[in-house]
Amino acid sequence: MVSSSSPIRHPAVSEPGATNSGLATAKYRDYQSEVSAKLTGRLSVRERRRLESEQRLLTRARFIELNGVVHHYIDAGPIDGEPLVLVHGWDCSSYWWHHIVDPLAAVGYRVICYDLKGHGFSASDPAQDYTVAGFSEDLYALGEALGLRPHHVAAFSLGAFIALHYADTHPERVRSLVFFNFSLLTYNKLASDLIPGMLDTVFNRILRPIERRGLWWIPYIYALAVLSKNTAPVSDVKLATLSLRCCAPEAVRVSAAQLARREVLEAVATQMARVTQPTLLVAGSGDPIMRPQGGRKLMQLASNGQFLEVPRCGHLILFELPEQVIQILRLFLRGVR
Repeated sequence: MVSSSSPIRHPAVSEPGATNSGLATAKYRDYQSEVSAKLTGRLSVRERRRLESEQRLLTRARFIELNGVVHHYIDAGPIDGEPLVLVHGWDCSSYWWHHIVDPLAAVGYRVICYDLKGHGFSASDPAQDYTVAGFSEDLYALGEALGLRPHHVAAFSLGAFIALHYADTHPERVRSLVFFNFSLLTYNKLASDLIPGMLDTVFNRILRPIERRGLWWIPYIYALAVLSKNTAPVSDVKLATLSLRCCAPEAVRVSAAQLARREVLEAVATQMARVTQPTLLVAGSGDPIMRPQGGRKLMQLASNGQFLEVPRCGHLILFELPEQVIQILRLFLRGVR
């Protein structure tokens, strides 16, 4: 049983406030300074409240070196709580889980969410190893560095490829798996040849420069028209589009090409068939990328799997329906033995 009486702590690898650790990345320091500067100016009540919320998130930052690359993470909840590691998606950041962390920590889980290398406030990888296997080994290194006992892993989109690879490679480290917006994808040579270049153009050459100019509402319209079925509040949209500014273009380019490779896509079915831990796949009924029928097929391969389809939900469930995500995680994790 999860203990909710243990003291809430923010552990040890680096000190609160990040700048004390000496490891904080330049992009973290720059954004922290930008938020502080804006808060000294004249702002609407709504904008001040939004920036104060972001500032509170920034003060919870920790930094740790994993496999030679500095990673940003947040660690919340009791030190003796059941560990739950949250893995974000492609061109996203740990802040995509910001609604989820504290409610799970409040009921006794030790919740760790981190930025993949090249994403969020984590540093870029000089070797540009933005592969599923490379990310998976960083996840293993994170668990080892923080001294985590076997832990639950919840992952979104690209993060699900990483978590599945991790569970297959290091099964002794994983108690359960929860995948949000994940699916069995069929290799198609034409799509694999075209899609990485298209994504590079859309995200690196169009959306990223637009976000840098402060035109956050253009990526928002794109997400609403293409990826989601629910309208997120402006504060969430701005937090989500922050990942566009922080993600290294090479991370987007390499990981997109990686997910188009035949061997990566075909490995998913094999890996899932080998996983014995309790596994839940949560699909959005209107997800245009990770379609629910593919998720259902994937879970048919799991020996200990469950499938849940959420009505009127697109690909961005963490921002579209965060309350449902919290309840789904609580109910599933409560049943894991």
